[in-house]
Amino acid sequence: MTVDERLERLTGIVESLAGSVVAHDNQIEGLITVAEEQKGRLDEVTKALASLERQWQAYLNTLPRQ
Repeated sequence: MTVDERLERLTGIVESLAGSVVAHDNQIEGLITVAEEQKGRLDEVTKALASLERQWQAYLNTLPRQ
């Protein structure tokens, strides 16, 4: 195998790897977006749960104690 053939082969490998990196970069960006959306939803659920807990505690405080 000549130096030129090896160089062409390596060039092909590098181009293939570069394409893979771009594809994975896009996937990672997508996953980051999904994680940010999920964090927003988790914050909403956490606030709703805290509110529900306060409401239940207020209700329980209205019940007669024995």
